[in-house]
Amino acid sequence: MERVDAAIPPVSIVRRKRQRTMRIRVKDDAIIVSGPSSVSERRLLQFAEEKREWIRNVCLRRQEKVLLLMRKREQAKGSLLLRGIRKQIYDFPVPGLRKPVLEEREHAVVYRYNPMDHLSEEPLPSPGLVMDFYRQVAKVEIADRYDYWKEVLPFAPARLSVRNQRTKWGSCSARGAISLNWRLIKCPTTIMDYIIIHEFCHLRHFNHSRAFWETLGQHYPGVAAAKKWIREHSEEVFADF
Repeated sequence: MERVDAAIPPVSIVRRKRQRTMRIRVKDDAIIVSGPSSVSERRLLQFAEEKREWIRNVCLRRQEKVLLLMRKREQAKGSLLLRGIRKQIYDFPVPGLRKPVLEEREHAVVYRYNPMDHLSEEPLPSPGLVMDFYRQVAKVEIADRYDYWKEVLPFAPARLSVRNQRTKWGSCSARGAISLNWRLIKCPTTIMDYIIIHEFCHLRHFNHSRAFWETLGQHYPGVAAAKKWIREHSEEVFADF
């Protein structure tokens, strides 16, 4: 099947005193072409034109990713991703029920709701209810894994917070506070463990130096497999469906 030509957003020029080279950043709504203040706007536009084919290919890949996520979202409709497995949502109408609720079972998730709330639509839980469900489950299970590794590993984190980080899996502050993304509940337990141990290792190496990766490898031998899983699934996990 022939690929559709990429839609290229408008070009925006940025000149900075401290920048030494010309660079191009492709975003959803703009192509940012930047360079040193000594370089003319005309030269930067020329640079963008020279890289037009590369820009087109990047835009095409981004658009293909969006279409793929849209297809995955449609295929995942009526299910929730928990611990790396999709669980089907089964609706259970309860006449007179005041507040809808999601309840996890061994092989599925049950959606209890008042049928009067879905008279003209498919009985699916609202995004807000799904978010609350995920975060409630995550708060308990992430804390359990955190406490387990806190006892096993030779590190002393200050405290844990489970947060809604839009782009990060987790973080470690200079004071030893660990923050973990609630979306880890969507991942297999092995990936949750990887992220927790990753952040714990930052208590010893506050960087991504060779020493950091060596320390991480000592405590989590499956680093390569974990990174591969994250590369292949991060967009789906962060897309919130």
